[in-house]
Amino acid sequence: MDEELRKKIGKNVKEVSFLRGVVITKAVDIELMIGALITNYFVLSKKHTAFSSMALSDPFFSFGLKISIFRKILSKINWKPYKGFKEDLDKIARLRNRFAHSMLFGFHGDLIYPVGEKHMKTKNAKKMYDEFMQLHIKVMEELENIFWHVIGKPNPFKIRQNKNPV
Repeated sequence: MDEELRKKIGKNVKEVSFLRGVVITKAVDIELMIGALITNYFVLSKKHTAFSSMALSDPFFSFGLKISIFRKILSKINWKPYKGFKEDLDKIARLRNRFAHSMLFGFHGDLIYPVGEKHMKTKNAKKMYDEFMQLHIKVMEELENIFWHVIGKPNPFKIRQNKNPV
C-alpha cells in the first residue's frame, strides 16, 4: 500500500472515530435522561438510587427497553410531545446503533451496516452525524420538559434564563 493511501485511510479512521464517539456519548446522555425520567416516575423515595443502580444500569436493561417504558409513561401522564418526537427517538436509537455496530467502509468516511437479514447498506458517517445532532437538540429539550413535569417542579434553569436583569 502506498503512503498516500495509508494516510488517507488513517485520516478517515480518525474522523469517523471522532464522530462515532460524539454520537455514542450524546446517545448515552439521552439514555441517562430517559433513565432519570423512569426512575422519578416510578420511585419518588430514597430508594431511587438503588433502583437506578440495580435496574437501569443493568446491561440487560437496554436503550430500547428504556424507550419502550418511557413511551408508556408518556401515555400515563398524558404528555403530548412535539409531532414526530417518537419517530425522532427511534431515529436516534438507529443512528446510535449504526455508529456503535458498523464498520468503516471504503475511503470516503462511510459506514457499512446490516439492513434486513442479508443486505448491507453504506452511508456517510458525517451525514449520519449531522442528522443525529439535529435530532439530539430537539429530543433533549423535550426530555427536559417532560422530566420537570414528572417531578412536579418548574425547570430552575429556564426560570433563570427568562428573568430579565435589572
